Amino acid sequence: MEQRLQDFLQAGQTSIENDLLIHYRDLGLDNDDLVLFLEVNRLQQQGDQADPAVVARIMKVTEKTVIERLTSLVDRGLMQITGQGRQGESYDFLPLYNRLLEGKGVRPATTVVSVGEKSRREVVRILQGEFGRDLSPLEMQTVSQWFDQDHFDPNMMALAIQEAVANNARSLRYIEAILVNWQRDNLTSPQAVQISKEKRRGVVYQAKGNEASPKGQQPSVPTFKLDDF
Repeated sequence: MEQRLQDFLQAGQTSIENDLLIHYRDLGLDNDDLVLFLEVNRLQQQGDQADPAVVARIMKVTEKTVIERLTSLVDRGLMQITGQGRQGESYDFLPLYNRLLEGKGVRPATTVVSVGEKSRREVVRILQGEFGRDLSPLEMQTVSQWFDQDHFDPNMMALAIQEAVANNARSLRYIEAILVNWQRDNLTSPQAVQISKEKRRGVVYQAKGNEASPKGQQPSVPTFKLDDF
């Protein structure tokens, strides 16, 4: 009993704003989101890494569930990942507090999935299949930025992933570099990328009929869809 009391006192306490307890539902958080927020805050305030595996053991859920919820908080603009230090990723809930102070709520999660969300999930599925693992929250944030900030086309993302894999470079940074280069060169479709490749190989296309010389045969330009990968 004495040891348990000592452990209890040494564990300290975690405070939470009453306004957040009152309005967390208005921000689109559910009960599990709130507990996740408390656990991550507690660990980081203690100077520890809020590793998803550690949080998962405390919450008695899978690590995948924790990662998915952290990613959801990022997607909803309630949390941001400040980077990877020596001890791993750190999570910043300043966006959540800003929204709370501004009185701006967000719509709770719905079972209806938009076309854009389907594309996002499909790109994540392709990446996880090629990487052979789940994406980390920081990687998920990078993918979200491709959609929300860079406005890359999902089909171009899928093609860039294919290019990276072909070059044995399974890296988001490499994939993003491909997308930036295509955007810079105004290559906005898989067909445009294919034609650009053929031109670099010495195949010249005539403007009228898109016929290639010297063979005079029309090139086979594949049409890429997310479902193809």
